[in-house]
Amino acid sequence: MLEAAADLLDEGGLAAATIAAIAARAGVSKVTIYKWWPTRGAVAIDAYFHRYRQTGTFADTGDIRTDLTGQIRVLIRAFRGRAGRIMAELVGQAQTDEVLAEALRTRWIEPRRAATAEVLRRAVDRGELRHGLDIAIVMDQLYGPVYYRLTMGHESLTPALADALVTSLLDGIRAR
Repeated sequence: MLEAAADLLDEGGLAAATIAAIAARAGVSKVTIYKWWPTRGAVAIDAYFHRYRQTGTFADTGDIRTDLTGQIRVLIRAFRGRAGRIMAELVGQAQTDEVLAEALRTRWIEPRRAATAEVLRRAVDRGELRHGLDIAIVMDQLYGPVYYRLTMGHESLTPALADALVTSLLDGIRAR
């Protein structure tokens, strides 16, 4: 079922991955799908993670600029193809599908935020960043533009964006 749903997502996006289409492609009944997933969005998010396994781990080089830039580049690289277009659709659908929204938060956003928060705390402990930093806001400033470009499509996602975001952010929060 996950392969069928992932194939449909790849071929036609979220609009193509209906419960009926997934059931037909997988050779199962719609009831079988609903036995495992409460909504189409829930199937879609599981299919996405089944097809596009992404890591939220960071290198720990001891340099906050290198570590953050590397992680943003990994995210941008992941979002520069079909996986990004599907993620943009999932984010959009999550606005009206609470099951999908919760799955995105718990399975995608929270693990990445936890990893980033740890990197930022280590940088504070090393004296690279100032104490009292609002880590949640820093993460929003860092990742928000990536998701904004992903969902709005007004500018491209490039490796240079990672460099620009990290440089801009660090110039404002670096310890003096």
